Amino acid sequence: SNKNIFAMLGTFLVGCARANISNAVVVALDDATAQFARGKGAHTYVRKLVARGGSTDNHATSGLKFAVLHEFLSAGCSVLLSDVDVLWMQNPFTLPSLYRDADVEGMTDGWDDVTAYGYEWPSHTRSLRLGARNSGLFYV
Repeated sequence: SNKNIFAMLGTFLVGCARANISNAVVVALDDATAQFARGKGAHTYVRKLVARGGSTDNHATSGLKFAVLHEFLSAGCSVLLSDVDVLWMQNPFTLPSLYRDADVEGMTDGWDDVTAYGYEWPSHTRSLRLGARNSGLFYV
C-alpha cells in the first residue's frame, strides 16, 4: 500500500480489526504509509519499491505485490494476500472455506462456470485455461 489510498487502507484495517484478524501485515511502500498504518495499530513491513515507470497509482503499484510475495514465500511463510478493497467479515484463518488443499488458491472475476473455474484446453498438452483470474486475493 502507499500514501495515495489512506482512506481505503483505514477502512480495510477497521474491517480486519472487527473480523478479529490479528496476524495481518501492511506492506508499506513508503514511510508515510507505515506511519499511518502503525497509527491504526497495524503491523507493518516497509518495502520501498517503485513501479518501472515511476508512477504511484494503484495499477502501477499493483504489480509490485509479486516481489513482496516472493520475499515472504522465500522466508517460508504462507501468505493470504489481500488488496485493501476486499472486505473481511470473519477471520479467514478460522473458517473451513480456506481449504489449504492446493499450492495456490485464488479469486476469480469469472461470470460463468467456464470463466470462473477454467476449462481444459483441447491441445496436445491438455492444459487448464483460466479466463478471469484476479490478483487481488489469493492464498499461497
